[in-house]
Amino acid sequence: MAYYDALIAKWATLTGTTQEKLDQINTLTVPAPAKKALLSPTDIINACVFADLAALTQLQVLQLSLLLSGSTVDASPGTPTRLGIQALFNGKSATLANLGALVAPYDNPTQLWYQSVGYSPICLGDVVAAGLS
Repeated sequence: MAYYDALIAKWATLTGTTQEKLDQINTLTVPAPAKKALLSPTDIINACVFADLAALTQLQVLQLSLLLSGSTVDASPGTPTRLGIQALFNGKSATLANLGALVAPYDNPTQLWYQSVGYSPICLGDVVAAGLS
């Protein structure tokens, strides 16, 4: 079974007691498939420092309004929306840090190792069934 083959291979890379290995494998993360960073405009506005919003020119407010129009905003890496928002808040380090934190899960998505092989948390019964204990 492919699941047990993956478990056996991963188990060989772990160290410690059986319980320590179970703890390691159940918290181990791996890269996940990328997902679009679809956010609500409200989440983006709430990530902005108010003083930075208040300092925008009338043209910049219009541009930001255009970028945030719609019920969701695609702020995925490289999108015009993301690049535009970054440009509008250029030099505003707190706002850019907040916005960066908002999209971070989409920039480097991870998942638990056991999810990547299509399974649920590993238990002692799995270890026994795979012939590892």
